[in-house]
Amino acid sequence: MRIILDTDPGIDDALAFLLLSASPEISLEAITVTHGNTSVDKCTRNALDIAELAGLLNVPIARGASEPLVKSLTIAEETHGDGGLGYATLSQSTKQVESKHAADLIIDLVHQYPHEITMLMIGPVTNLALAIRKDPSIIPLIKNVVSMGGAIHFPGNATPSAEYNVFCDPHAYDLILRTGFDLTIVPLDVTYQCIFQPRHIQALAGARPEIVKFIEDSTRFYMEFHDEYQKIDGCAINDPLAAALLIRPDLCTYRDYHVTVELAGIHTSAKTTADHFYATGAKPNAKVAMGVDVDGFMDFFIERVKAL
Repeated sequence: MRIILDTDPGIDDALAFLLLSASPEISLEAITVTHGNTSVDKCTRNALDIAELAGLLNVPIARGASEPLVKSLTIAEETHGDGGLGYATLSQSTKQVESKHAADLIIDLVHQYPHEITMLMIGPVTNLALAIRKDPSIIPLIKNVVSMGGAIHFPGNATPSAEYNVFCDPHAYDLILRTGFDLTIVPLDVTYQCIFQPRHIQALAGARPEIVKFIEDSTRFYMEFHDEYQKIDGCAINDPLAAALLIRPDLCTYRDYHVTVELAGIHTSAKTTADHFYATGAKPNAKVAMGVDVDGFMDFFIERVKAL
């Protein structure tokens, strides 16, 4: 399975790196980096360093969009720390970033592997939007898109109604929704059921010590944020769930919906809305994960990371 990982590392993004690296079913063709959890410069540095920790040294990493298509830049260092990885520190990788912009690397790989590339989008989707604006011919050549984004019934985590990845670049998300991709959306409705707690770190006993330390140090910051701002005991590991579904789609149940994103609302800007009762008559444009086997996912994540 050929994957391009588009990401804004990010604590839970980093956990997705580890899961993908530990999954032999995945051929990771590239990592493309965007703005989001912190600046694109810090996200790119994090991607290089996490890739070294995860053993992804042969995977090309490209720096992408530094800002959204239309709205002003948003970062979430209060959630992920000044450097984006909580309390964790990593040795600086000697791995070099690709000379190509992330959007150009996406275009090149899609043409190199037509109908084979799955785009795993675990940050704002600006890079993919830029790629299809520059070369619309890639649209039918992308096998499918899996996006961690949006909130259907669940409250937002960026505003009362908007999920963070969509909030960062709602215009790019709107473009992706209207493009006609085979699209799977993994919203907060399922990811916020997957709460990573200290007991899960204890279950990683036997994994590589440097990986356990990284997970413990990064998620401790994340857990403190969730406790202070959301009164959650633990932290939602949103992005690894989207990664896991590439291999274990059975971990979730799905509904086919026509999904839209609000671009003009005062109180609901960047809110994703699903047409549950076909009120608009519009055909579904996404398969949306709406139920999740929490224990099954957590066991899968822990098992894979221990195997690294």
